[in-house]
Amino acid sequence: MMNCSYLLETEYIPTMEEAVTALGELSIGLVILGGIVTTGIYCIYIEELIYLYRNWPVKFFLLKLGCLSIFPLVGSCFFLNLLIPRATEYTTNTVILSLPAPLVLFFWVVIGYASKERHLLERLEDKLIPLQGPPCCWFCLCCPKLPFSKQRFKVVKACIYQFFLTPVILFIIATVCSKYGVFKELKFVPDNAAPYLVGLNFASFFIGVYGLVIFMKTTSKLLHGFHIHGKFLSLQLQFILVRFHFFTFDTLGRLGFFPCHPPVSSLMTALYIRSALLLGEGFILSVVGRFFFLHAPPPHFVSVVDTTHSINQNA
Repeated sequence: MMNCSYLLETEYIPTMEEAVTALGELSIGLVILGGIVTTGIYCIYIEELIYLYRNWPVKFFLLKLGCLSIFPLVGSCFFLNLLIPRATEYTTNTVILSLPAPLVLFFWVVIGYASKERHLLERLEDKLIPLQGPPCCWFCLCCPKLPFSKQRFKVVKACIYQFFLTPVILFIIATVCSKYGVFKELKFVPDNAAPYLVGLNFASFFIGVYGLVIFMKTTSKLLHGFHIHGKFLSLQLQFILVRFHFFTFDTLGRLGFFPCHPPVSSLMTALYIRSALLLGEGFILSVVGRFFFLHAPPPHFVSVVDTTHSINQNA
């Protein structure tokens, strides 16, 4: 007979049938509600796809679609967690590895608004880089604004690119360490790789988000009419909320904070609550993203695109 302590120690994941038997109508209700919410997210995404295709150049259509695809992708993963608990490991890894991608894609979108990176750098000459901003605002409030330079832009760019690359590298390292038995998730002891990898992950998160915030604050005033702040906020909140809920619910679940209904452990109960909560939040953020992304290009942007098109140049 499996008791709650044994379930936590072994991190037992029940089958779909076991979960339904243990949780009864609650499990069925969460799956039905999750399916409805996920369908709603996909409907919003399809509407965005059609609108962007009709109103934006192909390059921006693809980049923005890549940014917005995080909502249906993450929503699908959380719905699968509710439907098939044993898919949790795969869906969690998918979410963690894909979360930084839309923020990096949006970095390319903003550069594209200026036509080319070279044009953006020219417009940023003699501008000041504001160092104040989350998540480092508590020790950067007193920092002076630095004059813009290409070298400083390269540093910001490196901070943003590592935001995507570092989690991939750390995931590979964690996988290898797990094979050799030196990595156990959320076990913070000196002879386990978890505290070091988690520390590097947090450092990557802080550096990446800080670099993105600095870049957005530096460029948003130059590129008016593109709703940069709103678009960035919807993508950034998705990233922060998912990572926060992952850490919080996993920790509380392992500590036995949530109810245990064998064979559904406290950790699995936390997984159900986390998935349902993030599905709801993801739907809200997809609506927010829809509001900011579904805008036609500003008139000055359209005129620039028209005059720089190869057909017009040959005319």
